[in-house]
Amino acid sequence: MLLPQIGNNRAPHCEVPGLRFRETLPKGPLEWHNTHMSASSQNVERIRYKVGIDVGLRSIGFCAVQVDADDRPIKLLKTVVHVHDAGVSSADAKKADTRKLVSGVARRTRRLYRARKRRLVDLDRHLEGLGWPLVDPARSADPHEPWFAREKLVSGRVGDANERMELLSVALRHIAHHRGWRNPYSTVESLQTDAPPSEFLQGLNQRVSEKLGMELDPGLTQGQLIAKLLHRFPNAKIRGPEGILSGKLHQSDNAGELRLICRTQGLDRHMTEELVRLVFQAKSPKANKEMRKRIGRDRLPGQEAHIRAEKAHPVFQRFRIVAVLANLRIRETHVDRRLTAEEMRTLTDFLLGLAGSEQPTWEELADNLNIERHQLRGTAKASVDGAPVLRFPPIDATTDRIYASKLKWLAEWWRQADEERRGYMVDALSNSGGSEDEPYLDDEIAEMLEQASEKDQAKLDGLHLPGGRASYCLDTLRRLTDAMLGGGLDLFEARKAVFPIDDDWAPPTDPIGAPVGNPPVDRVLKHVARWLKAATGRWGAPQAVNIEHVREGLGSEKAARELTRMNDRRRRNNQKLVEEMGKKLGMSGRIRRTDRMRYEAIRRQNCECLYCGRPITYQTMEMDHIVPRAGAASTNTRSNLAAVCRRCNQQKDKLPFAVWAEGQDSPKEVSLEGAVQRVRHWLRDAGMGEKELRALRIQVIARLKSRLPDEEFDGRSMESVAWMANELRARVEPQYRGSGTTVRVYRGALTAEARKASGFEGRVNLIGGRGKDRFDRRHHAMDALVIALMNQSIAQTLALRLNMRDSQWLTQSEQTWRQFHGAPGEAERKWEAWERDMRDASDLFNLALDGGRIPITENVRLRVGNGRVHEDGVIRFKPEYAVKGKSPKEGGVRLLGDSLPSELIDRAETPALWTALTRLPEYDRKGGLPENPDRVIRVNGVVVQAADRIRFFGTPASVAVRGGYAKLGKSIHHARIYRINGKTPKYAMIRVYTIDLMRFNHEDIFTVDLKPSTISMRCAEKKLKQAIGEGNAEQIGWLVEGDQLELDTAAYTKGVGADLMREYPMATCWRVAGFPDEAKLGLRPVLLAEEGLREDASKSVREVLENKGWRPAVNALLSPGSVRVVRRNVLGEPRFKSSGHLPTTIDLV
Repeated sequence: MLLPQIGNNRAPHCEVPGLRFRETLPKGPLEWHNTHMSASSQNVERIRYKVGIDVGLRSIGFCAVQVDADDRPIKLLKTVVHVHDAGVSSADAKKADTRKLVSGVARRTRRLYRARKRRLVDLDRHLEGLGWPLVDPARSADPHEPWFAREKLVSGRVGDANERMELLSVALRHIAHHRGWRNPYSTVESLQTDAPPSEFLQGLNQRVSEKLGMELDPGLTQGQLIAKLLHRFPNAKIRGPEGILSGKLHQSDNAGELRLICRTQGLDRHMTEELVRLVFQAKSPKANKEMRKRIGRDRLPGQEAHIRAEKAHPVFQRFRIVAVLANLRIRETHVDRRLTAEEMRTLTDFLLGLAGSEQPTWEELADNLNIERHQLRGTAKASVDGAPVLRFPPIDATTDRIYASKLKWLAEWWRQADEERRGYMVDALSNSGGSEDEPYLDDEIAEMLEQASEKDQAKLDGLHLPGGRASYCLDTLRRLTDAMLGGGLDLFEARKAVFPIDDDWAPPTDPIGAPVGNPPVDRVLKHVARWLKAATGRWGAPQAVNIEHVREGLGSEKAARELTRMNDRRRRNNQKLVEEMGKKLGMSGRIRRTDRMRYEAIRRQNCECLYCGRPITYQTMEMDHIVPRAGAASTNTRSNLAAVCRRCNQQKDKLPFAVWAEGQDSPKEVSLEGAVQRVRHWLRDAGMGEKELRALRIQVIARLKSRLPDEEFDGRSMESVAWMANELRARVEPQYRGSGTTVRVYRGALTAEARKASGFEGRVNLIGGRGKDRFDRRHHAMDALVIALMNQSIAQTLALRLNMRDSQWLTQSEQTWRQFHGAPGEAERKWEAWERDMRDASDLFNLALDGGRIPITENVRLRVGNGRVHEDGVIRFKPEYAVKGKSPKEGGVRLLGDSLPSELIDRAETPALWTALTRLPEYDRKGGLPENPDRVIRVNGVVVQAADRIRFFGTPASVAVRGGYAKLGKSIHHARIYRINGKTPKYAMIRVYTIDLMRFNHEDIFTVDLKPSTISMRCAEKKLKQAIGEGNAEQIGWLVEGDQLELDTAAYTKGVGADLMREYPMATCWRVAGFPDEAKLGLRPVLLAEEGLREDASKSVREVLENKGWRPAVNALLSPGSVRVVRRNVLGEPRFKSSGHLPTTIDLV
């Protein structure tokens, strides 16, 4: 295949830096965000198929499998694995900071510098308008002159008008550069009145007094104090950790000094107030008008003019509690009843009053109602408008966090405030616009916040109230809450009663790909939306969309790492437990999780039978379910398991403990009171906190008191209860409304059991052997296929099998769970059909593996902007070196007339300086410039003499920043690939840094002309720079990180990459993982992952997967002439042409 013209590969619409390209899809049967999906268009090939989606932290597996009328799989339409970076760039992988966070910090920093610069410019313009001179402090012989000016101005009126204006200018500009700290909630106008000296100013007075050995007037200003110190100690250190100004200056002190200066020098009140505003102007942290315009509106009839309330608002917190309570039911003589109005009010007040204490349990709620826990129903229902099931009863999360903030004055005020005033406080603390339609700041609250100390302000900054917005405005929330409390209605009924809506009305859902603000989740949502749109556009609406996710699959990278650390700690504790069991019990071989649970139980119970108190050992104990469950399953939670003696276990049989204990046949040692007392003396497990132990005791005691068996297994454990998983389902379902598509989200454990129980896992031929092997990234596609063929009956049977397995392992009863294939009848028949379907599916999957038809895709970043342009930290230039001609290892200063090597010239501070130096007649490309005392250049119109200083970076890839420089690091946007023509063509590349593309947002950034003075060109290989200058180099393409290169394995015989391809011949596709130097690419195999690397892996394989990867020189890689850059669409198909100017697959020749 010949290389298309570079112009065909241009990146379109590059004017928005930092965004990814969207896949351009033909307009089919739907407009994704505006209409529901259907297969009504004549352009859609109508196929009966199912979709499976496997969501991991950094990957998503997709599978569209065609099925016949009996739902038997007959063809894999598309199977693809999409990998993503979880929003974390390679440069920030160590800290797991997302691009959004990094770019946000960088953006805020830039805004801060811009705002500061604008403020200083505004002040200078005003001073010039007054006729006051602008004195450059750098030209002053004494760097401490501004302090003496401030002292002189407050000591008495300066008679000479010119001197007075100059001193005023110097003093005001000095104060403006070092304004100090101010409570962000206080206004500039608060600085127009006198305030007592701050603690900082009082401390400064004391430190200077001690330094001078004399008592100073407590009314002295900062300027006076520092000036007195400098008169005695001219070299005294002023700023920095060891300086006399240790801590933060306060604006109130500086403003007081400024007003005193103005009064002393005879300036009128109007001029003084204007100067104070110019010096201390600042932007409020409150949300601006533009932000408020973006706030969503209530969609209920008649409420459209009102903004949606913040979830931190106390009105929503109360609504949330009431909505959950309205779903509860109390079982009385086999009939469920609603809570009475009195019970609703009692529980609402109970939960609202628990903020700041321990998390309540459903058992405590049952106790509050004087009923047993099993009588309380509805606790497994969704929370509010599809929010996930709550593990614990809801409390007022806002109040809880305020009490935990350690701000005593705020907590005390909150206790005394009513709901309205609390709401105003939440709005005042909000940075996203508040909940009122018109912004309002209560005077009392404003005064409180203005008076907050610096330390308290830091605590306020760290006060993270519940985020997000409700579906409704404040008025709607109040009306719905009142209807639920007073009318005995649930939320669904209350909406219908209060507003004129139909039964099928629901709060509008966001489009599938709408961001939630969590970068990893946003990537999942965006790609799921694109893939479903593409699949539906090609084959119509699917029969089912089944989604599987692991625990960390819909969270952040940091959360996943914290989960990993928790699992590692748990694993270490488990290992210690296993070693202890081996030592004390003589156990060896495989020790199951259920074995550890048995050992922990008897140790926790002090080696006593929970029921009768008799001594037991690990060998003589038996595990019993305190409360049995109706049907075949059991409740295998820690709170329902007891280590007991054989006699008690046999006599209790299938009865709840409370019923058996009261019976005449139970041993005399058995009583409810005795069992409860023994629970109160339980010991902590390894790694268990005291709080966790207390919660466990409460739960166990509640189980001991329960008199009825648990309800029959209903399969609730089949589906995921994670909030984001349910949010994903809530977004997908409306898009297929009316098409008959079912959408379900399953737990990852269910998919794992499905692979094993069906034999699918043992039949699949992934790299590394049969079964699921994380060494082969395509295992995500395997899970996607498995979940695509899942249905409710099979999920129910699998969940029951898992429950039976754990129960039988714990009780060491007969192992029948493997033979369980569902309840007799229809469930068993469906299991048999499913096993057959899974055998067919494994055959289809193996054919796809063998044919290389399961691609790995990745979004590549094409637009300019990648979080940061340079690394953090500004490096200062070093003074000129004593040894002339020696290149500085750090950024250094040289005289223009010095000998300047070419390597040093390429590190010139600015492009203009580089250009001026390289245009000199004596410049030599290899040797640079010789020493010349008569050398003169012109830089940006300024004449530079031989004795003048010029500056150079310490590293070539750097950029000038605020008087120093910063390294560009890994901020490489792309690499341009060149062929150097000659008898034997050579290949080379130019790494193009983002900094050199910032001006070209509206041009083809992959071919735009780069001047020789750009950092990218200066850092290129010398042979390539020379060839370009001579017109002997031709650009044949470009690469970005994430591009895939298809290689001919036979063409490479040397290096770790060649070794790996010999060991794994199917590893022909390699990912561009970076550009480590000017001549080499960083490559890693697309199919293989470090995660599944075996201990006996070869040295070359370890080098490629664990360490630096394969780093071939560009010339060595391309010279064999067999490299294809494969670029794919969202369905994983190679793209050879694009009407949307998306990059296409090309051969690098």
